[in-house]
Amino acid sequence: MSSHFSTIGFPVRNMEEYWALAKRAAEAGVRNPAADGSALVRWAVDSGPEIWTHVNRAGDVVGAIPFFSTGHTYRLAVTGTGDDPDEEMEGWIDGWLEPSEDEEPYSGAFPLRTSLVNYALARSWLGVFPSVHRLELVALAHEADLFNDDAAYASAPGEVYRVPIGSFVSSAHFAADDEEQAFSEATALLTGRIVSARLLTNPATSAPFWWVQVTVGGVTLHTFADRETLGGEPLEGQILGGSFWLLGRLL
Repeated sequence: MSSHFSTIGFPVRNMEEYWALAKRAAEAGVRNPAADGSALVRWAVDSGPEIWTHVNRAGDVVGAIPFFSTGHTYRLAVTGTGDDPDEEMEGWIDGWLEPSEDEEPYSGAFPLRTSLVNYALARSWLGVFPSVHRLELVALAHEADLFNDDAAYASAPGEVYRVPIGSFVSSAHFAADDEEQAFSEATALLTGRIVSARLLTNPATSAPFWWVQVTVGGVTLHTFADRETLGGEPLEGQILGGSFWLLGRLL
């Protein structure tokens, strides 16, 4: 069974395994105190996989988020932020990726909403909008498909909406009508050409996963998927398309 955690090699098949992983990370990771007395605990595995565990003011583990540190940073013109209504200590930011100029924040590759693994710490830095920040950004696959070439993508069967190759569509910035949504997840549809694909093994679990870099909107995004979700071996030059959860770490 796939999950956001399995996209970076942490198999989590049920809530019991989720809480076991969250508590393991809380014990093994580095504690980062927040201003309100809570804390984020960052457990970083050698090759890039991470678990960020949330610990409330009472010292209880209340949640965990997967992440992968790619070492690559982007510029983001942050235009807004908000708390996740369902998850304690979690939240998101809106913005434009790689703005053309700091004085023109509503410009760049495309708009997006991304959850922040370090939201409990970073929200105190976000007092003025718009403002340009640096962040690491990853896309964890919900569903993903591989296509050998443009023709295969164009002729793929099914009634699922497929965005043009090289496109990125943020769920929070696209709606079928003009009604403002009360809340939208930090997800996106994207389709891009693969420029690099690596099969990695998580040292903490020995579970394999794919790190696939794709060109979207003129930038290279780092996407991650487990073998079950991807369903095949990604190769340079192929097309990767699907839906993804966006996660960032504000620097």
